[in-house]
Amino acid sequence: MKFRGHAHRSMDAKGRLMLTPEYRDQVYSDSPDGSVTLTIFEGNIVGFTPPDWAILEEKLTSIKSPSRKLRNFIRIIISGSEEVSLDKQGRITIPSYLRKSGKLDKDVVLAGVGDRFEIWDKREYEALLEQDFDDVSDELAECGVELPF
Repeated sequence: MKFRGHAHRSMDAKGRLMLTPEYRDQVYSDSPDGSVTLTIFEGNIVGFTPPDWAILEEKLTSIKSPSRKLRNFIRIIISGSEEVSLDKQGRITIPSYLRKSGKLDKDVVLAGVGDRFEIWDKREYEALLEQDFDDVSDELAECGVELPF
């Protein structure tokens, strides 16, 4: 896993967002020029380093005979993507169409999710934390994951 933890951040009026030092280090370790691919997924913005984006894009575009629904999903993920680079201050600029799609305002949460990081509207992330996850135990067990707590 690469990206972990979460951090509360403020985005400026131009859509610039300061990544955490740990996230910046991970980006630079995978991409010396500091590039990241952003896209929209499930109401938040998702950021991938170039190697992980290439793997995902290859998997998505190699699906044989996808259903119409899956074709539309792939269309949204790939056509909605944009490569951005860290500036000298360690910020990324989130394009306005992605800010709009992700309903991002000033206060956001960066969430590390292994091979990617997510950018959530603060209120949406707080609502996510309020969810009851008791019903995932069976699904985890079916996947061979047994939590030690």
